[in-house]
Amino acid sequence: MGRHSFADRSRPYRIVLAAIAAAWALVTLPLPLSVWDPGGGFWPEDITVIPAYDAAVRWAGDPYIVFGALAGLSFLAIGLALLPDLHRAGWGGITMGWTILATAPITALSYLSTPVDAPLHFLWGAEALGLLAISLTGLLAAFSAGRRWGRSARILLASTFVFIVVFTIGLGYYPHGSLVGLGLVAVAVIAAAPRDRAFAAPTDATDGGVL
Repeated sequence: MGRHSFADRSRPYRIVLAAIAAAWALVTLPLPLSVWDPGGGFWPEDITVIPAYDAAVRWAGDPYIVFGALAGLSFLAIGLALLPDLHRAGWGGITMGWTILATAPITALSYLSTPVDAPLHFLWGAEALGLLAISLTGLLAAFSAGRRWGRSARILLASTFVFIVVFTIGLGYYPHGSLVGLGLVAVAVIAAAPRDRAFAAPTDATDGGVL
């Protein structure tokens, strides 16, 4: 047997990376939410009754800005985890991968620009536009991936918007709740993405764009 590509060799580790990104977004979600909407969702109104969160608030000083900005780490990890497979999904997949990565610094700048006197205050909340762009590029990735990806994998890509919306509403906050959904769909996409053998076989170059 020949050598496997990086995409195939790294698949188990990339699944773990995407899962860690989703978990990071979930466990840090109450910190900015406790400032934005105390008691929002199913989180306790005063999260500092939980020792770990009390320590995090004391360390951060301003948990809204600090742990909001650190949500960018989840975008970065999810983008890196998906990129090897998305590069095999044509122009739409490449666009989706780099859009996720680009939303990482946008998120950090958004939260750091929260004060009204911040030079880049106009960027506050810009991660919402990043999430919308990621949702749209999920549809593009599903369109450009081609038949090698298989119907279920393309449906997962196209469903990115659904995961983002459901988890945003269910967990009561973005981008953290949205990132939980994006991380979970990333795990599923990486697991379902085609292996090397799918690209070794000849196929019709015009087969893309059909779900």
